[in-house]
Amino acid sequence: MSVTAENVNHDAIVIGGGIGGLAFAALAGGVLGKKILIVEKNAAVGKDGEISWKHVRPMTSYKGEIFAFPRGLEGRIPQDQFTRLMSLMREMVQMDNAASRKLDDVDLRTYVTGKGVTDPLALSCINNITMVYVCVPDYRSSTGEFIRCLREEARSRASGYPAGGCSAVSEALADGIRKNGGDILTKSEVTGIIVENGRAQGVRSKNAAHRAPIVVSNADGRRTLLDLLPEGTLPEDTRRHVEGMTYSYSMLIVRMALKHRVTDHRLITHIANFDPRKNEEDLLAGKFPDEVNLFMPVPSNFSPECAPEGRQLLTAGVWVPYGAPDMERLEEIVVHTAGRILPGLEEAIMWRHVTTPENLHRMVGENGAIIGLGQSVGQVGKNRLSVETAVPGLYLCGAESGGTGVGIELAIDSAYELLDRLGKKDASWQLPGTPVL
Repeated sequence: MSVTAENVNHDAIVIGGGIGGLAFAALAGGVLGKKILIVEKNAAVGKDGEISWKHVRPMTSYKGEIFAFPRGLEGRIPQDQFTRLMSLMREMVQMDNAASRKLDDVDLRTYVTGKGVTDPLALSCINNITMVYVCVPDYRSSTGEFIRCLREEARSRASGYPAGGCSAVSEALADGIRKNGGDILTKSEVTGIIVENGRAQGVRSKNAAHRAPIVVSNADGRRTLLDLLPEGTLPEDTRRHVEGMTYSYSMLIVRMALKHRVTDHRLITHIANFDPRKNEEDLLAGKFPDEVNLFMPVPSNFSPECAPEGRQLLTAGVWVPYGAPDMERLEEIVVHTAGRILPGLEEAIMWRHVTTPENLHRMVGENGAIIGLGQSVGQVGKNRLSVETAVPGLYLCGAESGGTGVGIELAIDSAYELLDRLGKKDASWQLPGTPVL
């Protein structure tokens, strides 16, 4: 179906087909009966399918051993440090939101060492966890945000991956949106937000204009507010705050198809160095070590359909700040590091496919950031972008605004928060069972 401003009347337009925007559109269309248009710059979104989740027990790799954090550190670090670590973990898991909010502007490294946990291996394990959660190193990541992520994962035991990979979530949401009368316009990049009489009224692409009383941006928050709005629309204090915000790390991702299985683990994080600050400096300078920290999910171990029987699909990713050079050399180091962790891996490789930070940037912008604007000190809690902007009619949704948590959970939480905000303004946007305060 051809979707243009002339032939469709929509209740809201969503810029971008990320998880947050898709979740908002699915709820608004499927539950509230709203007619939603998603304008997406990429070529394809969605296919039929339901979402099923597979539990993943993350394991830690260090110097040839694989163990479960935190209890697996007993005997690997001094006993007094293990005791302090376990006490700290209990304290964080039991902390309520009010207490965690007071730690939003304390960096995680400062907080942990202030609690007496100073063993390098223990600190590196915690740094790897925060890199998994928010893709920001411990000396920048927010303690409050880390605690909320850790607490919810521990309480719900929700660490897991969707069967078929993370794209299965967006595919199922997109399918539901279409079935409920929503429209998804692909290959159409939004070039500007229409603002008239001080209110957002729609969006422009290269070939068309689309109008609706509500515009929801699931695109890069910085780009939305700084580039897509007409100059002078945003209040100056808001502009300065947004201009100072920074992104999470990007990632070099190497997917490897293996001729036979080399591991039964579903997810391994590998520790190769103890100094995240120096690691960042070295990566940006192209001073690569022989071994790097890795994030290694094995998709075919929780979704057998990802590989033919007897084969295996393994992904090895290294967190990198955007702008790090010589990705081809780093790719080889990633593969060799994975081979040290899993003997026989390199000999089993049939083919491999690499995604660089620059590839990610071309696909999603945001300097190839894995989780958009970083959940860092100064960028969470009261300093996080709100789902409601200073421009009436313009809202944000996704991993960069509102909400709290990790990845997909963060983006979907943002969609619920946005609908809650809209429902308080207009009862027709109120989800069933949600009281209007």
